[in-house]
Amino acid sequence: MQQRFLLFRSLLPVRPAISRIRTRLRLILALVPTAIVSTLPLLPLGTAGAAVQDNCVSEYRPKLNETAFAAVGAPLKVADERCTFPELIIPFDQKAAAVSLPAGTYQSLGQTEEGYLFALHSAQGKDISSCALCDPLRAAVVPQDAPDTLCVKTLLNLTSCALKGSLSFAVHERQSLKENLCTPSLIYYGRSGDLLKFAVSDCKAVSAPALIYDLKLGSTIRFLNDSYLILQADNQGLSYRYTGSSTQSNPAVR
Repeated sequence: MQQRFLLFRSLLPVRPAISRIRTRLRLILALVPTAIVSTLPLLPLGTAGAAVQDNCVSEYRPKLNETAFAAVGAPLKVADERCTFPELIIPFDQKAAAVSLPAGTYQSLGQTEEGYLFALHSAQGKDISSCALCDPLRAAVVPQDAPDTLCVKTLLNLTSCALKGSLSFAVHERQSLKENLCTPSLIYYGRSGDLLKFAVSDCKAVSAPALIYDLKLGSTIRFLNDSYLILQADNQGLSYRYTGSSTQSNPAVR
């Protein structure tokens, strides 16, 4: 394994402590192998170390011209959050000198200038680990400038990397979807004659149902920049169609 050292400030001012750190570093260097050759190719799920980052996009429902129904007490608009993020996949148990790499899927910890960081604990319940006398590990790393190399970073900021192409692993882009998240919206609270009652939710609190829309002044209502066409309303719920964004004022609000 090749060694990469990050610059760090003086770790401990006491000379005996520095001596112990040097002893540990010498131990790690002594455990570096000449090569570890993998018998399996990289997984076809993604490119090892590909430049992928956590990326979340909010999507809102109902969509443009979509018809929806809101029961009394329900919001007219909800949000979904779709995220893509990298995960490290090790296809089978491997060992690189003092570091054991169990098969499994490892979650992203984010990106730094050095590369892409991954958790040591897999979704399958196993951990990437080093020897008892070695410095504790902090994260697995796929360097940006060496996407086919797998490294580990210790608590002392020592980064140790396997030889290029010596380990089988892949970085796969995974998607997740969180549905029905809160977004600022009207909440329907029933009908009295031609008057529709609404409360307002800002995702921190819900107001009293004191916002009134008068259907005599039109069937289109607006809240913030959203417009809704009322199709049917009673004290069971509200049928409506989302007609898009608008910055026009609403004469039907009182």
